[in-house]
Amino acid sequence: MVSNTKIIQVIEELTINSKVHPQHYLLHKYWGRKPHNLIYEYINICTNKNDIVLDPFMGSGGVVIESNKLGRVAIGIDINPMAVMIVNETLKKTDIEKLKNTFNNILNKLPKEIKETQQVIKNGEICVVENAIWRGEKLIRVKLNYKDKSFRRNAKKEDFQKIQQSKKLLKKYEGEITYPTNKIMKYVKRNQKETIDELFTPRNLLIAGWFLKQFSEVKDKKISETLKFIFTSALPNFSNMIPGDVDKVIGKSGWQISKFWAPEIHAEKNVIISLQQRLDKFIKGKNEIDNIKTNTKFKVYNKSAHKLNMIQDSSVDYIFTDPPYGDSIAYLALSSFWNSWLNNKVDYKNEIIYDPFRNKKEEDYEMRLDESFSEMSRVLKSNKLLTMTFNNRHMKFWRIIMESCKSSGFELSNIKWVNQAVSSGTQGINRRNTLKGDFVYTFINTKKKMNPETSKIEGTKYIKQTLAKQKKKSNFITPAKLYESLIPKIINNSAYYDSSGKYLDIDNYMNSNFKYIKKDKSYGWQI
Repeated sequence: MVSNTKIIQVIEELTINSKVHPQHYLLHKYWGRKPHNLIYEYINICTNKNDIVLDPFMGSGGVVIESNKLGRVAIGIDINPMAVMIVNETLKKTDIEKLKNTFNNILNKLPKEIKETQQVIKNGEICVVENAIWRGEKLIRVKLNYKDKSFRRNAKKEDFQKIQQSKKLLKKYEGEITYPTNKIMKYVKRNQKETIDELFTPRNLLIAGWFLKQFSEVKDKKISETLKFIFTSALPNFSNMIPGDVDKVIGKSGWQISKFWAPEIHAEKNVIISLQQRLDKFIKGKNEIDNIKTNTKFKVYNKSAHKLNMIQDSSVDYIFTDPPYGDSIAYLALSSFWNSWLNNKVDYKNEIIYDPFRNKKEEDYEMRLDESFSEMSRVLKSNKLLTMTFNNRHMKFWRIIMESCKSSGFELSNIKWVNQAVSSGTQGINRRNTLKGDFVYTFINTKKKMNPETSKIEGTKYIKQTLAKQKKKSNFITPAKLYESLIPKIINNSAYYDSSGKYLDIDNYMNSNFKYIKKDKSYGWQI
């Protein structure tokens, strides 16, 4: 058995260049995906074949998936039902031919009057509405497919009539076709949208509601779940949250998944086309992962991490996890975009987040993290390793996460910085308090609970030390470079406070003492 000292040494010497995610990681949108090759390397170094690997904050399942590739037994836990669905659909065996046939059979059953809401007649021929562009609540442009050719034009009377017809059919099919009217939580930016259904046009609500009903009624439950999964993966594409290009009559980009935001000029994409495209992507991703030899021994649970009662004491060989980043991303609130359509039951009470709108204060966040890490220490074998990624620019969240680890018996052994290969949807130094990469921490489970620091160690001096070292090389420093160098010093010295005893505000300190400028296409401080 390799000693922890040797493992930590290997980790310290490890060079990791983050790779773009393969297709089987792109079956469904989710937040904060860590580089899959980073996870693979850590699991490979820290475990042996058939070891039990746990991720109690599973998210989209990188740890479970990579553990399977390496022949480990994976356990994944997440409070979000969508996370569990994503992992199950990624790893389970799917009868692709049966899936395609079932989808096509359902497509052929689409009622004529519903199908006609996305059709207009030109020269006696049926034209399908591929895309439409809206300005606020007004339809202004359409892109039509006519005999395998596309053309664009301004919206006409017949286009407006199709929208009115959609509204009438929604009333006609009321009770038979349902769609979510759940209120959007206040913590999420929503530009005056109050309910989920307001994020869709009447036409797309109608067609989407019909398809979901059909998918839910498929007798083969495995195929039914997969079709619903494909449905949720397509939802953003035919929502109003896609910016529209008026001239080309297309969506310019995808959903900015940190908010529910319908731009003034937005695109309405054909639901059927969106579903077909997502079906094709699903098949491509499944074919890819089916060609990878995996160990199918995995379990996933829709539970909160603060009670791991399904796992025995000292039964886990390794933990790799990515706990919630305080106030950075409202995972559950944003996932209501999917969960509401599927009528999933969501445990908002036990969510670990800082959200003042729900009385989820700092104390609640700290308490639930303490409970979670205590449980991790209980189920992890003595002297085995926990690896964790964590990012936030607020020192209070760094203090909470590190003191939760220490008080639960985890001793910090290594800190590494790994750049993101591509944006995960939440990364970016100027985007909601996250950095352009990951701090990766490795701890030893000593099982000895330690008292966290009670004195407020002043951290400003570590900023000065970092800047002095940088100034020998350059009089310019980017936020990413500053945090990359500074955070480990603050962590290792528990220096979360300023000279007044308040939490250290690094950005405020820098902006008060230095000029923020642009240099060589980068932004940072002149020091």
